[in-house]
Amino acid sequence: MFITVPQPYRVTLLSPMKIVHHLCLLLLGGHLVLAQEAPADTAKTASAMGTMTCDIISSTASGIRTSVTHPALRRHWTAFGVGSLLALTVEDELLLNRRRLMPDQVAQVGDMWGGILAATTVLPIIFAVDHYENSPGDKILSDLQFAASSLLVVGATTSILKLAVDRERPNRVSRHWSFPSGHTSASFGVAEALRTIYGNRFGAPFYALAIITGFSRIHDNKHYLSDVVAGAGLGIGIVRGFALDRSAHRLTVSPDYINGNAALRLSFTLGR
Repeated sequence: MFITVPQPYRVTLLSPMKIVHHLCLLLLGGHLVLAQEAPADTAKTASAMGTMTCDIISSTASGIRTSVTHPALRRHWTAFGVGSLLALTVEDELLLNRRRLMPDQVAQVGDMWGGILAATTVLPIIFAVDHYENSPGDKILSDLQFAASSLLVVGATTSILKLAVDRERPNRVSRHWSFPSGHTSASFGVAEALRTIYGNRFGAPFYALAIITGFSRIHDNKHYLSDVVAGAGLGIGIVRGFALDRSAHRLTVSPDYINGNAALRLSFTLGR
């Protein structure tokens, strides 16, 4: 038996599906780290993973608050807000010449990256790079937690805004939910998360993919320029807010093994 999701609801289901994916991969990564650094004990490891899940919820709430209120992000939100408004003045002309933005094959790459690949590969990339660099378990879990929680909020916020604004797409075919661009917010969020963890050089190729993704949405007549600008600002801003919160509080989660029990060690320090 196959369940067909009606077209109008597919876009609203996409972000929740990404959220579930992020959480599952994060918990799997935590389990793998625990398995490496402590002898196997299924029941005790499950209890430790439950503790980590509660910590994810707490740090997510703190990251949201920082993204909204931190003074360092005021210019960012102002700049992208003004940029979205200015984009309204040129986006109709840009749509008329949209086929000149990039070759169709490049646009397909952007559509695939922003649609599913960015969100579903970022946590495996982080786990693989940290493991390759022989990073300690607390850094691996901290990096996974940071990326998963910040991108979870990017996806959820994008979906809420789509439903609230209910802007019709330029192609008049894909119903509404044009503002902001979900492909763009996801791809720029991933790029900023990887840049935050590994530096500008590592993040540069992912920013290039994000730019391609944004312009591909205009090329494909799925979004206006203002949708893309707002999506980019949303993805970058929320992830930066979580990064500021992370650096200020330095909450780390590390696997441990105490008196024969698998456990997680939590350490919390105030910012400098």
